Amino acid sequence: MKIIFLDYDGVVNNLIFHTIDGEPDFYADKSIDHQYRDYKVNDFQAVAWLNKICREFNCKIVVSSTWRSRNDYKECLYNAGFKGEIIGKTPQLEGCFCKRGLEIQKWLDENKKLNIDDFIILDDDADMEHLMSHLIQTNTYRGLGLEEYQKICDRWEKENKNE
Repeated sequence: MKIIFLDYDGVVNNLIFHTIDGEPDFYADKSIDHQYRDYKVNDFQAVAWLNKICREFNCKIVVSSTWRSRNDYKECLYNAGFKGEIIGKTPQLEGCFCKRGLEIQKWLDENKKLNIDDFIILDDDADMEHLMSHLIQTNTYRGLGLEEYQKICDRWEKENKNE
């Protein structure tokens, strides 16, 4: 099984929100169909890339985003068009400055029975501690796109050729 640890903001949410007319507005206080911009995933192209990655590599999603504390953390992604499988979320460790890599490691330690072949971390931050070799870092303003897709292909297609 392949896993993607997924951050939302800076990956499937970019920091440029668009008005109803399609104009970019960095400080927009509204997003289409919702009163507050942070209530929904806003980058449908990034979600399309995520769907492609999950389909091609048969991988599952574990949410590592701060959005995981919301009751509707899965629905936020599904409502944006995500078609894959979300199998869980990383734990929130004590302390407000906990490194995300440590939370991912705790999830991995608690889920050894899943027989995970490999994992990738999609995040715009780099607080991954000893898991940096698994990070594919996105540009906060642009989110997930072709460049990150190609890096994932390079990593997972090489693994498949070595099997």
